[in-house]
Amino acid sequence: MEDRRSLKTKRAIRNAFLELLKHKNLNRISVVELSKLADLGRGTFYLHYKDVYELMEQLERELIEDLFRLYDESQLCDNSMNVMKLAETITQYMDSNRETFLVLARKENGGRTLEKIKDFFILKILSDSDKMVTELDRGEAVFLVAGVFGILESWMRDGMKTPPKSISKLLHYVLVKFEA
Repeated sequence: MEDRRSLKTKRAIRNAFLELLKHKNLNRISVVELSKLADLGRGTFYLHYKDVYELMEQLERELIEDLFRLYDESQLCDNSMNVMKLAETITQYMDSNRETFLVLARKENGGRTLEKIKDFFILKILSDSDKMVTELDRGEAVFLVAGVFGILESWMRDGMKTPPKSISKLLHYVLVKFEA
């Protein structure tokens, strides 16, 4: 368990990093300017992270771990209401972490975050199957994830102005329709 000071320092670093990512590409952010914006010394940054790329990977890992947990908690296979619950949970999570998603999803920042999340969902869908996974199963999973993320990416490009509840209803409609 980390102490409060360490958590506060990491939060300051994260907030400064996200602020810089709004205006600059990842490869243009230096530890010096990040530390200055966070009002910390460079040495303090290096106590927590090797470089800005490790910080980016940590943020991505946290998002993916949270999504993994939300997916597992949804008990998706039980019924279509659980699909709605998952759609609501994910859109609410994205809305609660709006700044992080909007900044990490920027193409200027490599766009890797969304690709990693998509890959995670494809693997998760395929691993939930009890049978041998065929090329057709893989194709369906890729198609399904691409469709869902098409809607979510469009929502993010629009600045997430549409309420999460509306997006989750749209996702539920599409997913249930695909299920039939």
